[in-house]
Amino acid sequence: MTSTALRVPHVVAYSEETVSLALTVLVDEWALSGRRLSYIDPAASDWGLGVLWARQQSHRLGRPQYDELHTLRQRECMLHRLCQVCARPALDSGTGRLSWVFHEKVPAASGRLSKPPTCLRCIPEARAACPRLRQEAHVYSSPDDKPWGVKGIVFSSGGPARQDVPLTDHATLEFTLARALIVHVSDLRPERAP
Repeated sequence: MTSTALRVPHVVAYSEETVSLALTVLVDEWALSGRRLSYIDPAASDWGLGVLWARQQSHRLGRPQYDELHTLRQRECMLHRLCQVCARPALDSGTGRLSWVFHEKVPAASGRLSKPPTCLRCIPEARAACPRLRQEAHVYSSPDDKPWGVKGIVFSSGGPARQDVPLTDHATLEFTLARALIVHVSDLRPERAP
């Protein structure tokens, strides 16, 4: 989204929220390999769902970075079914379904999404603000979503690599820096764009 007349979506990262990510590998008796990725100055809040999450400030200062999602706000929207624009509940009480809006058709084969839902109230605003959605908007809905995995950077002997990692792959998660939560949705179907 690029319009300054409309609000900045809740999940967008800001330029001054970036922090240095000083990473290390530490000994962890609970890890499958006996080691895991960590920050040099670890805090219990760094981990969630069995994986280390990228740190960011949460003060919304600086310029909006429309092409980057804020890691914590994205995860909160996904886990609590909040709208990525307004941060209010995204579940439509009339249908019992969540809605997502995309600038292109979504292949339904995997049923996995890392983009937070958008409530029906905010879809017209999102379409008006985003040049890509003004050209083409595809709305999908689903009655159910469950955490499936993370988008992140996996640190291995071959070097760091961007990868989607399922939450069931505990060995890989121990060396992953998560950037976004991926959910699996069931009965994903196209809807008419409001």
